[in-house]
Amino acid sequence: MRRSLSLRARVALAAALAATVVVVLVGALASVLLAREQTERLDRSLVPGSPAVLGSFASTRADLAVTLRNPAGEARRVSGPELPLSPIGIPTSVTVAGVDYRIRTAPGPAPGSLVTVGATEDDTRARVAERQRLVGGLGVVAVALAAGLGWVFAGRAVRPMRRLTAQAATLDRAATDPAAAPPTVRADGSRESEELADALSDMLARLHVEQERSTASLHAARDFAAAARHELRTPLTSMRTDLEVLAAHPDLPERDEVLADVLRAQARVEATLTALGQLAAGDLPDAAGGEPIGVADVLRLAAEDARRAHAGLEVVVDEPDPATPESVRASPEGLRMALANAVVNAVRHGHAGTVRLGAHTGTEGGVVLTVDDDGSGLPADEREAVLGRFVRGSTAGAPGSGLGLALVAQQAARHGGRVALGDAPTGGLRVSLALGPDRAG
Repeated sequence: MRRSLSLRARVALAAALAATVVVVLVGALASVLLAREQTERLDRSLVPGSPAVLGSFASTRADLAVTLRNPAGEARRVSGPELPLSPIGIPTSVTVAGVDYRIRTAPGPAPGSLVTVGATEDDTRARVAERQRLVGGLGVVAVALAAGLGWVFAGRAVRPMRRLTAQAATLDRAATDPAAAPPTVRADGSRESEELADALSDMLARLHVEQERSTASLHAARDFAAAARHELRTPLTSMRTDLEVLAAHPDLPERDEVLADVLRAQARVEATLTALGQLAAGDLPDAAGGEPIGVADVLRLAAEDARRAHAGLEVVVDEPDPATPESVRASPEGLRMALANAVVNAVRHGHAGTVRLGAHTGTEGGVVLTVDDDGSGLPADEREAVLGRFVRGSTAGAPGSGLGLALVAQQAARHGGRVALGDAPTGGLRVSLALGPDRAG
């Protein structure tokens, strides 16, 4: 697999590139300044003097040319080629016989005479080129030095990232172990590595939560399959036996009784599957959800459900006491299902004719929803056990799966609370569904 350049190499290249840009800019500026300085230096050397001085001056400088003109304008060459006139006192560049000269004209030693002094620019250009080569060489050295220092310093700068990489490589086992705590990544040495470590820790924490949810969902599915097999075996076996009897004896005198038994078994299977589905949904992560809902609305909806499901049942809704929070953060469907199962338990097993729904503030805060009935009640020593799955009380009337109160307990736990069974003021059983204090609106 093709790999990109390391951060260390990128820093070194960036340092070399930055140094190259600086060297080019400085070199260009230095070349301009050097050329100007050499030209000004050459101009300062073009200072004519007396004839004696002119003679000695010309004889000591092989690159000089001197032309003297009398007042009549006749030129007398002192040395070198004849130079043209130029504005007095202003240095000028000219070409004479194919050679570039820098000339200056000034008054001569005799009244009215003019003298023009010139020097070739080859020497000046040679000096400028030599200094440019020196600057270029120094620039190359500076670029190489910058790259080397960038490599050295980048090694120290990326060390925290290397430690972070090594630490992250050891997190695979902890990250895949659902029993372990969410792994964390720590780093120091640079703000970037610390921010990356925090981001990795947050990501691992989210992955751990999702892994827990997946594990919980898998366990819920396994529990559902085991519970369904355990609970449905008896009624399905009974239905098969009855159907085999009907098939073998079409004219059986007890045909109506056998068919009634099949229908009862079918109703039991259907009720058990419905309860198991509700349990499985409640076992899923975040099944309880959380959205604001009014306490009075919860009681009203539960009462409407009870009246529709149980013809002839008297359902009374008590007004919550003034101290009760007006709303809770909960799953509306979850609370309605819990209250509906409490009502079913009162009607089916307690033979209740009246059910009262109410709400009050709990001792530890939060909201407590209550379902009171006037039925036969439940012995005190059985009240804890019937909250388990597939457990039925000794006073249970009609056949059932033993999952109704387990569903109520499950929803209470999903909402951060619990279920308590006690004596109702109306003589039957009270089911108290306490929601967690943090659920109060």
